[in-house]
Amino acid sequence: DRFVNALVAPEYLQQDFTQQTPYAYLNQVAPLTEGEHVVEAILADAAECKLLQIEPSEPCLLIRRRTWSGRQPVTAARLIHPGSRHSLEGRFSK
Repeated sequence: DRFVNALVAPEYLQQDFTQQTPYAYLNQVAPLTEGEHVVEAILADAAECKLLQIEPSEPCLLIRRRTWSGRQPVTAARLIHPGSRHSLEGRFSK
């Protein structure tokens, strides 16, 4: 599930996202200044298992993401990925 704040991007649903990504559009109308990711291990419910074509016992990663432009919330998302088809990686340098 992805939700976009209609007060920040009122024409979001009228965009042709074959020409630009949702991120590019949102960054034009409300430059993103902050983001948050929360990652959890879960078991999907029956409807999610059917959509993902997985067994009920297969672990999944739930990623909850929120973004802001200044103090205004822009997006909220709840993304579920089968554990067998997703890896989470990070890298930093000093």
